[in-house]
Amino acid sequence: MARNNDTFVPELWGSATIREVEERIPSISFSMEGDVFTPTGINQQKLWLHYNFLPVWDQPAPNKHHLPAYVFLTEALERCRTIQDVEAFLNETDRDSGMLLFAVDGKSNEFALFDCLCSKHFRREPPDSWIVGTNHYCTCEDLSLGDDEGSISTLNRFRRMEHLIQQLSASLAVPNLPADLITILADDQIERRGKEMFTVYANVACPSSGEMWYTFGGYPAASNGNWQKLDWPWKN
Repeated sequence: MARNNDTFVPELWGSATIREVEERIPSISFSMEGDVFTPTGINQQKLWLHYNFLPVWDQPAPNKHHLPAYVFLTEALERCRTIQDVEAFLNETDRDSGMLLFAVDGKSNEFALFDCLCSKHFRREPPDSWIVGTNHYCTCEDLSLGDDEGSISTLNRFRRMEHLIQQLSASLAVPNLPADLITILADDQIERRGKEMFTVYANVACPSSGEMWYTFGGYPAASNGNWQKLDWPWKN
C-alpha cells in the first residue's frame, strides 16, 4: 500500500499518533500533531484505511446521519475489523463530501476501493493483483468535475501510476519495500509539486506484516521527505 497526501500548509503535517480509546479498536493515525481526526490510518486489527478527496454532485440523504470524510475514517478505524465492516458503515452513514476510500485488510490481504458520493458508494474490485486511484471516480464519473488542476490532471496521474505499477508487476512477484513504491510516489508525473498545494506527506505500508514507512518533514514529501520506518506498537 502506498499513498501521497496532497494539501496545503505542509509544516502542519507529518505526525503519527497512537490512539487507544476505551471500548474501541486502537489505531495509528497519520495527520497533524495532536489531531483528533485523520485521512490516513491503520488499526490494531491490521485494517488500513485512507481517502482521497473527490468532488460530488449530491447531498446527504435527508434525515440520515452523516459525517465529514475525516471523521468517518477515524470512526471506521476505531469500530471496523474488516472491509465488510467498513462497507456496512458506509451503508448506514452518509458523508458531507466525496471521497475515494482505500481499504486493506492485512489479516486476509483483501483490498478494495470505494468511490463515495455523499449518499451513495460504489465498490471497485481489483482488476488484477493491484488497484490504483487518484482524485476522480471510475464507477460513476463526471469528468467535468475534478481537482483544482482539472480532471485531465487527475486522469494523467492515474494513467501514469497504472503504467508504473504494471511495469513493476511484470518485473517482480513482490515489490521491494519500501523503495519500489517510494519511487512511484516520487515520480514527477505523480507527486504534487504546485506552488500552494503539494504532497505534504507520504506512506508505504504492508498491513499484513505491520511494516510502515512514513515521511516526516521535507517537501514535496515523497521525493524530499525524511522517510522513517515505524514500529508496530501492539502484540497481535
